Amino acid sequence: MNKITANECIDAINRQECFHAEVEDGAFEIKIDDYSQFVCSAIHDGHSLRSEIIDNCDLNETERLYEEDPFTAEMVKNLPLVIKGCDSRYEYDLNRPPETCVYDEAWGRQVWKSPLSAAQKETSLQKHHTFYRVLGELYKKLENQHGSCLVYDMHSYNHKRIEKDTPVFNIGTEQLDKKWTGVIKHWVEQLNNITLPGISSRAAADEVFYGRGYQATFVHNNLNNTLVLPTEVKKVFMNELTGEPDSDIISKLQHDLSECIKNNATLFSGIK
Repeated sequence: MNKITANECIDAINRQECFHAEVEDGAFEIKIDDYSQFVCSAIHDGHSLRSEIIDNCDLNETERLYEEDPFTAEMVKNLPLVIKGCDSRYEYDLNRPPETCVYDEAWGRQVWKSPLSAAQKETSLQKHHTFYRVLGELYKKLENQHGSCLVYDMHSYNHKRIEKDTPVFNIGTEQLDKKWTGVIKHWVEQLNNITLPGISSRAAADEVFYGRGYQATFVHNNLNNTLVLPTEVKKVFMNELTGEPDSDIISKLQHDLSECIKNNATLFSGIK
């Protein structure tokens, strides 16, 4: 795969070039087969920690994977425009604002054996900043081209620790403009149509998560007509404790989510 800098990526976007590349030494990956009105993002898919800090991490690989969102990029990889985070959220969390994106503690666990240096934190902050600089340019390009832009912000969640029935699909709407209510409801309806073998599947809005992540905040603060749909998929497609995937469920989700996204994006494209 091609490796490009953030500036080269932005230049390619401004020239409306199609490409598939790792950006900034593999911090994230962008695939653009077409400058469609909709984007799929999987910003927590990544698992990498850069070499200068990995030995200082107090969590092993399995413990880190537990709170990451593996296979979320796999579910949407056949769509025309996909953004995938490749670095672990334990290095910097792309769904948190800059001031809190580098963890000291997370989910009750100390992340680092010894505190990160100021320089190490600054490197992580710059990677966070670079990602959103590229993201902002891409979304502005799509807004200018289509008049609006739609983002499927894909995540996954652990459910075994939750002592109640939870939806397979949770859409967080707290930061979303009410003008998009019809699109949001349609998205929930589309996801409600998905059936999974041996799994009771349903979709709901704001039942487990409320869509308070930074990507939605960033878009709200910096874009004029872009809708982000924060979508959590219950980890029924894997063993959340070991990280082992269920390839059949992932394949089914890949097919069905693609159809749901295309249907919802078609509705969105008709709104002026």
